[in-house]
Amino acid sequence: MNTEEESEEFQQTFRSSADMAPRKQKPSQEEIDDSSPVTEGIPIVPEEVAVEEAVVWDPSVYEESEEGTIFGEETEINPNVRWVRHRRPLGPIPRWGLVAFLLLIGIVFTYRKVDQWVNSLVTPGAPPGDEVEFVIESGWSSNEVAIALGSAGVIDNSPMFRQWMRCHAVVDWFIDCPSGIEYEFQAGDYLLQEHLPFQAVIDILDEGPIPPETIRITIPEGLSIGQMINKIKERMPTYSEAQLSEAFSSDVVRWEHYPTEFFLPWYEGMFFPDTYQLDEATLTDEMSLITRMHSQFLKVVQEIDLEAQSAAVGLTPYEALIVASLIEEEALLDDERAKISQVIHNRLDQGWSLGLESTVRYAAGKLSGESLTSEDLNSDSPWNTWIEPGLPLTPISAPGRASLEAAVNPEEGPWMFFVRTDENGVVGAHTFAVTSEEFAEAVAVCREKDLGCG
Repeated sequence: MNTEEESEEFQQTFRSSADMAPRKQKPSQEEIDDSSPVTEGIPIVPEEVAVEEAVVWDPSVYEESEEGTIFGEETEINPNVRWVRHRRPLGPIPRWGLVAFLLLIGIVFTYRKVDQWVNSLVTPGAPPGDEVEFVIESGWSSNEVAIALGSAGVIDNSPMFRQWMRCHAVVDWFIDCPSGIEYEFQAGDYLLQEHLPFQAVIDILDEGPIPPETIRITIPEGLSIGQMINKIKERMPTYSEAQLSEAFSSDVVRWEHYPTEFFLPWYEGMFFPDTYQLDEATLTDEMSLITRMHSQFLKVVQEIDLEAQSAAVGLTPYEALIVASLIEEEALLDDERAKISQVIHNRLDQGWSLGLESTVRYAAGKLSGESLTSEDLNSDSPWNTWIEPGLPLTPISAPGRASLEAAVNPEEGPWMFFVRTDENGVVGAHTFAVTSEEFAEAVAVCREKDLGCG
């Protein structure tokens, strides 16, 4: 095929396309002459070529007819079509507000986790334990004292104790520590206990060392009179056990609120647990020491106004002393004493038996931690609150100040049960329950952790 034939075929193709496209009506010669002035100097394009160029470049070639589309007049609206309105996305202010809220939640969550972790380092891992004879050597710095206290088991975390004493601004955010104090401790001998809170250690060290050639006897909270006699005898072997028993039952130490109808001259709970320094007169006189212990009890009772406070919660002063002794035996953490007090008050108000194993042990003459038998639990004893309603006949131990205050200041709440579960990983923590179902679940946790629930 030669070039002319190819050109002719190419032109035929464009002409065919032009025939298919909508074409405008060609204006007459008169319209051209009237509306379009002839411009001189412009070459005249042959009609055949002009048609071909119109096919290629005329925009009308690309125009589509609206006939048959949704925009055409003949198109009917389909009733099955669902129209969806697209809402505008959130503007920048709500989006940034959401980001700020999520960021705040993250900060609060992180702060609480860090706060719990730091407080776990400050809180002793166990209740106060055995006595520790601690010596501060001459020239020791506060850091050396902190390390020695940790080695002796007095504190559970020496590095945290050092940070607590320094009390930097960051540390003060998370824990309650006294700031701006330069600690200096006197060299000498001190009598401490295992697992003491930081502030309790500082209070003892600030008192200074034990004077030389001085005997001190520490009576911890929660001891019965029999246990006190054993404790005193360990420290003072020269004391007579018979003389101590006689001193504890003497009318000299009889409290004015002791029930007059009682013929039992055994004044349980009326000797305040504390550390007593023995002077020369006390070294050879059992009655002198016991009298001092009772005098200290009367002093504390007066300071907390036990008589008025007990009346406000519907108890006599002696009944308040009994409740305080129960709290002392059951509580392992100071901040739970008021809750345990409320459980006791609630059960008394409902006429329930208290069901406290500590009273059963007292009746059976067993120490804390010793297992109880079915005979113990069903013994016919006025101290057995497992079966007897109301309070036991007398206090079962010597309560400290915190338990005395809790007995007459219970924390308001509906709890009827409590059981040790070491809740939230806190050693000695109890779970407080309202219903028997909640109590059963807590007992199952106690048994699973082998915390003494049988």
